[in-house]
This record gives sequence, structure tokens and C-alpha cells, in this order.
Amino acid sequence: MPRLVAFDTNTTYKGLKNFNCDNEMINTFVHKSLKKRVKRNFSQAYVLVDEKETFIGFYTLDTFAITRELFDDSNKPIGTPPMLPVIKLSMLGVSKSLQHHGLGKKLLSDAIHKVYDISKIAGCAGMYLLAEEDAVSFYEKLGFIKLKENTPVPMFLDIGVIRSILNEK
Repeated sequence: MPRLVAFDTNTTYKGLKNFNCDNEMINTFVHKSLKKRVKRNFSQAYVLVDEKETFIGFYTLDTFAITRELFDDSNKPIGTPPMLPVIKLSMLGVSKSLQHHGLGKKLLSDAIHKVYDISKIAGCAGMYLLAEEDAVSFYEKLGFIKLKENTPVPMFLDIGVIRSILNEK
């Protein structure tokens, strides 16, 4: 059973250099940028490792801000400031050979829990991400809304929705 751990820049993860989630941009990020971004505190990363401590999946969280103009009039939060503080799910990937086994959902669930915890410490309007077109319906089922049309698709999960997902008031 895979376990989720905080990415440690001093650890050599088996399989990291060969990681392949079938998305070239994410693969390149893992191979060339992940360690640097975490080391410089630009991102925090959490990795899935198997029983042999092999790197099989990960996600990164960054602090970020979005403008209220990204929202369509139909879903624009009322009374929001011009800039909304959010936590950005910048990258998420699962090894191609292990996809469709619920590991992506496990990673996303952990990320949502962390965003909720962050919101209790510092102001946070929710979670933001850029989704590939084929992943939009997956995120919409979880309560994310599409923001203004673009590619990749900007999506937002309001902190109120996160609280309700986690049964918090």
C-alpha cells in the first residue's frame, strides 16, 4: 500500500529520474524542477512511495493569488477583493503504470485537507488549479468550477465547498 510523505530534498527517491505519468510537462517538472522548487521554498511537495520507497506519484502546493476578473459573472464570489489569496495545486501526477487505481484521488484528497488546514492559519479563498481539458469533468465532480475559458482550464474550489466536503462548519 503506497504511503504519502512530505518531499525531502535530502532523500534520493528511487524512480524519480524515470517518473512517467504520460504528461511531458509534468514529467519534465519532476525530473528538472521539483527538487529545486522545494529547496527554494517556492513549492511544497508530497510524494507517494511504494513499499520499496519508489516514487510513484506526487503533488505540489504553492501560495498564489487570482483576480476576481477570472470569475464569470454567474459564479463571481460576492464582495471579494480584487485579488483572492488561494493555494494553487500546481502539479499532480501518478506513474502511468499505476493510474486508474484511485491514487490521484488520494493525492487530491490530501491536498484538499492541507488547503483546509492552511485556511485555518492564514486567509485563503480556496484551491486553484489549471486543468487539462480531459481532466475538467473529474474536477467538476469534486465541486471545482471553471473560471474564464482558457487552455489549460483555470478552476477553483471555494473554501466553503472544502469545508462542506470535510463536514466542517
